[in-house]
Amino acid sequence: MKNPLYKRIKRELKQDMGKYIALFLFLCLTVGFCSGFIVADGSMNRTYNDSFEKYNVEDGHFSLSLPADKKLISDLESKEDITIYPLFYKDVETKDGCTVRIYKNRDKVNLVDVLEGELPDHNEEIAIDRLFAENNQLSTGDLIRFGNKDFKISGLVALTDYSALFKNNTDMMLNAQNFAVSVVNDTGFDDILNSHQVYCYAWTDNNQSLDEEDIDSKAKDIEEELFKSGVLTDFVKQSENQAITFAGEDTGKDKAIIQWLLYIVMAVMAFVFSVTTRNTVEQESSVIGTLRASGYTKGEVMRHYMILPIMVTLTAAIAGNVVGYTFMKDIIVQMYYHSYSLTSYQTIWSSEAFVKTTIVPVLIIIAVNALVLVSTLSLPPLKFLRHELKRTKKKKAVKLQGKKFFTRFRIRIILQNKSTYIMMFVGVFLASVLLVFGLMMSPLLDNFKEEITQSKIANYQYILKTPVETTDKNAEKYCVCSLENEKGEEITVYGISENSKYLKSLDFSKDKDMVVLSDGLMEKYGVEKGEKYTLREKHSDKKYTFDVQDSYHYPATLSVFMSMEKFTKTFDVPKDYFSGYFSNDKINDIDKAYIASTITEDDLTVIARQLEDSMGFMFPMIGVFSVIMFIIVIYLLAKIIIEKNSQSISMVKILGYSDGEVSRLYNRVTGIVIVISLLISVPLCELTIRAIYYALMQEFNGWLTYYIAPYVYPAMIIMGILCYTVVNFIQLNRIKKIPMSQALKNVE
Repeated sequence: MKNPLYKRIKRELKQDMGKYIALFLFLCLTVGFCSGFIVADGSMNRTYNDSFEKYNVEDGHFSLSLPADKKLISDLESKEDITIYPLFYKDVETKDGCTVRIYKNRDKVNLVDVLEGELPDHNEEIAIDRLFAENNQLSTGDLIRFGNKDFKISGLVALTDYSALFKNNTDMMLNAQNFAVSVVNDTGFDDILNSHQVYCYAWTDNNQSLDEEDIDSKAKDIEEELFKSGVLTDFVKQSENQAITFAGEDTGKDKAIIQWLLYIVMAVMAFVFSVTTRNTVEQESSVIGTLRASGYTKGEVMRHYMILPIMVTLTAAIAGNVVGYTFMKDIIVQMYYHSYSLTSYQTIWSSEAFVKTTIVPVLIIIAVNALVLVSTLSLPPLKFLRHELKRTKKKKAVKLQGKKFFTRFRIRIILQNKSTYIMMFVGVFLASVLLVFGLMMSPLLDNFKEEITQSKIANYQYILKTPVETTDKNAEKYCVCSLENEKGEEITVYGISENSKYLKSLDFSKDKDMVVLSDGLMEKYGVEKGEKYTLREKHSDKKYTFDVQDSYHYPATLSVFMSMEKFTKTFDVPKDYFSGYFSNDKINDIDKAYIASTITEDDLTVIARQLEDSMGFMFPMIGVFSVIMFIIVIYLLAKIIIEKNSQSISMVKILGYSDGEVSRLYNRVTGIVIVISLLISVPLCELTIRAIYYALMQEFNGWLTYYIAPYVYPAMIIMGILCYTVVNFIQLNRIKKIPMSQALKNVE
C-alpha cells in the first residue's frame, strides 16, 4: 500500500516554497560553478598531459656560449641515448618595450599548435603566441615591428614548451603581457639583425620507459658532460622548467581547492537543512506522536522528513551540473586560456565530476539529516504528543532583573533559539571569510606593487654574463648568484659594496661578515634573527650555512644580502669579481651581448600585474558568491526563528503590539546577533585567512606580503548589515501575515 505520508510532500513544498527556492538556487549555483570547474580543469589537465607525446615536448634543454661542434653532439647522443635538436632563438624588443623570443619553424621537437591562421611561409611573416596577442590587442593580419623591419602576423599559436610564458626559468612569475614566443621561417630568422642569438639545444630521451630517478640521473650526467666543454651557460631539465610544468601543476592544485570549497558549503547547507527539518519536527510533534502511536515506524517517519531535503539537493545538483557542463565550463576554460598559452582544448566528460558534485553532496545531506532525525525520533510517542522533545529536564528560566521589558524579551528569544543563532554565526563566519578573501586580493596586489616601487634598489639592475667595466659614474658594482633552499625554491644572494649608495641602510663597513635576509624570506619560512639558514647550489650538493643577523625590507625577491668581500670568500671567486651594476640611469657603453638581463621596476612588479590580469575577474565572483551565501543563510535561519515563535508573535499582536513593534522584538534580535557575529568574525577571519594565505604561498615561488587594506573589514561589516536589511524587510512581511487567531490554536 502506498504510504499516505507522501501526499503531504506537495503541500509542504508549497507552504515553504520560498525556502526551498532559495536553497535550490544557491545549491545550483554552487554545484554549477564547482562541476564546471572540475570538468574544465580535468579536460585541460588531460589536454596538457597529452601534449607531451602529441607535440614531442623536450625532456630538457641547454644553452651554450658558442654553437656546439658535431663531435660534442654525437658523443652526447650516443653515450646518453638521447636525440638533440638545435632550437636557436633571438630576443628582440618591440617599440612598446615588450620582448619577443623568435624561433625558427619547428618540425621535430616542441611542435607548434596553430590556434588561428597559419604558420609563416614568407620571410616577412610571423606566428606569435596567442595569449600575448590577446593581452596586447594583436590579431592575424596586424603588423609588428622589430628594429627596422615589419612582420605580418600570419597566425596565433601555442608553443608547447611555453605553456606558461616565463622569460627566464628563474623568474618569480610568468609574464604574458610583456613577453612572447614566436616562430618565423628560416630566412626571416636570418634577416633579424642587431640581436644576440642564443645557441639553445633541446633533447629528448630515446628510452621512454625510465622512471623519475633514472631521468634525473641521466640529466645530471648530461649536465656534467656539457660542463666539461666549458661553454655551458644554461641547463634546464623538463621537471624544473617552469615554462613547461607551471600550468600543469596549477591546474591540479585548483581542482583540490574547489572540491573542498564545495564540501564545506554543502556541510553548511546540510546543517541548515537539519535545523529546518528539526524545526518542522517540533512544529508537527503532535502529528508525529499520533503517527507513531498509530503504528508508523521511526524509519517511515524519518524517510518522510528526508524526502524534501534529498529531492531539493538532487534536483539542484543535476541542474547545477547542466549549468556547469555548459555555461560555467566555458567561463573556467576562458580563465585558463587567459592565464596560460595552452594548446587546443577539447572537453572530456568524466564520471568524476558527477560523483563529486552530485553523489557526494547528496550523501552529505543524507548523513547530517539522518543523524539529527535519528536522535530526535528516538523519543517515545507520548513525548511527541506532549511536545516534550528535549532530552534534558527543563531548566529554570534565567532571571533577568533590572532590565527594560524589550531587553528582557529579546534576551529570552536568544536563549530559546540559541542553537539556530549558533548556526547563523557559523554561516556568517564562513561567508565573511569568503567575502574578505574576495575583497583583499586587489588591494594586496596594489600594495605589493607600491612596496616594490618604494623599496627598489635602483631603476636598473644589470646582470652581466662576464665582468665588463663601464664609464658611467652612477653605476655601482655588485655580485649576485642563485642558490636553493631545502624546498628547492630559488634564493638570490647579493654581494653589496661596503658604502653602497643604493642600499644605504645596509652598512657592511662595521661588520663585513654580516648576513641579512629579506623580510619576505624570513616571513615565508619562519626564519628568526640569530638562527642559521642553509642554502645549496642548484646543480651540486655543495651547501652554505649563514648566520642571520638582521632583516631587510625587499619584497621583490627572496634574497640574502652580504658584503662583496664576504661574497667572494664564500663562493671562492676573485676579489675583484662582480656580476652586474646598480644604476638609476641606463648604461649605454656595454655591449648587449655581455648583458644577461636587465631588471627594471616593470620586471619586479610583473607578478602582481600578471595575477591581476589572469585572476582579477575571480575576486568579484568570490565576493558575489559570499554575499549570496550570506543572504540565504540569514534568510533561512531568521525564517525558522519567526516560524518557531509564530504563536508567541500572534499572542503579542493580541496584546496590542503593532507589526513594527513585533519586528523590533524579533527581527532586531536577529540583527543584534548578526552584528555581534560580524564583529566576532573580524579577528577569526584574520586568523583563518592568514593561516590559509601562508599555506597557499608555500606552494608558490616568491612571496607576496600579507596585507589587508584598512577598509576591508569595515566593508565586510557594512555589506553584512546591508544583507540583513534585505532579509529584515522580507521577515517583516512574514510577521504581518501571522494572524492573531493563531494564538488560539493548539492551546493545551
